[in-house]
Amino acid sequence: MWELRSASFWRAIFAEFFATLFYVFFGLGSSLRWAPGPLHVLQVALAFGLALATLVQTVGHISGAHVNPAVTFAFLVGSQMSLLRAFCYIAAQLLGAVAGAAVLYSVTPPAVRGNLALNTTRCMLG
Repeated sequence: MWELRSASFWRAIFAEFFATLFYVFFGLGSSLRWAPGPLHVLQVALAFGLALATLVQTVGHISGAHVNPAVTFAFLVGSQMSLLRAFCYIAAQLLGAVAGAAVLYSVTPPAVRGNLALNTTRCMLG
């Protein structure tokens, strides 16, 4: 339980929260239709890739820059981190993703926002 009292533990948790917040904000922001015309998949892919590369460089030395609960779960299954640390990382990442989407939602004009880059299906009946 000494891990909860460590400043480096909480610094890592906050790093995961903010890294995931920025990753979702920039990634989803690039997926919105800011200009008329087709959405370029390359633009979205580069935005996600460059955002992740920047975040790994920024917070990698603090928390390992997992940024994704699946990566954290893989570290847990591979016995590379404790159950408590993995649980806190995953909670911080989920909260960071929701916060990033909320910030993007609040700063995006309604005309651009649409469904906030949510994948949807359409009914193609008759």
